[in-house]
Amino acid sequence: MDSYSLLINIGSILGILMFFSLCKRESKSWKKALVVLLLSIVVIETGSFAGKLVRLLSYGVEIDLRKIFIEDHGTHFIGRVIFTVTVFPWLYRLLFCGTKKEWENYLDLLCIFMAFQHIFNRAACLSYGCCMGRFYKGPFAFQYFSDKGTGPGYSYSVYPTQLFEMACMILLLALLFVLYRKKKRLSSVFCSEFSVTIFLSEFMMDKQGTILIFGFSVIQFAAILLLVIAFLYFIVHKKMDCSRLFDG
Repeated sequence: MDSYSLLINIGSILGILMFFSLCKRESKSWKKALVVLLLSIVVIETGSFAGKLVRLLSYGVEIDLRKIFIEDHGTHFIGRVIFTVTVFPWLYRLLFCGTKKEWENYLDLLCIFMAFQHIFNRAACLSYGCCMGRFYKGPFAFQYFSDKGTGPGYSYSVYPTQLFEMACMILLLALLFVLYRKKKRLSSVFCSEFSVTIFLSEFMMDKQGTILIFGFSVIQFAAILLLVIAFLYFIVHKKMDCSRLFDG
């Protein structure tokens, strides 16, 4: 197993253990926690196809649904995030016939997992030498000193995009845990901060071969979509707070 797969698997295993523990604390039942965990895994893994679609659109590759489901084109995590935060609530309520508060509580925990997982995703990219930034020689410039590859990061110094996203995710994860302890809603915060991180990171990326629309990449448009979703969740949270205040 190479370092890329190793780091992603470590992140997944540790993240699953953390998520299960939080779900068990929320539900006070290991059976309910296990079912929520399995549902979450199904949603996130199914979301990989949305991630593949984002990647294919970024490079203008002809869309072939058979290849999306069968062949590995690589994924972009923001596709999974968008799929997860939009599909999980519907599936949870369909499966458990739960109240709005129930699915939001578990979606908040799932947001903690996704922030945690993305730290390892970018650590894996850093170790493997993929998702490199464009040419850059300023402060914090990064370059591999190895004869195993050529191009960005090997032939010249680049923006440390992976380190930038890792740092942002560590700060976001810390913020989510603070808000969780204060019993605040997390989904709108996670979606907004994750979208801003990806949007800014794309300006540092090496965009050779990618499609740009008005100077923005497909991934940046996906980040804008996630920001819209964050705004919608923010409205939902505000309405719930007002409703509780009125009931009180």
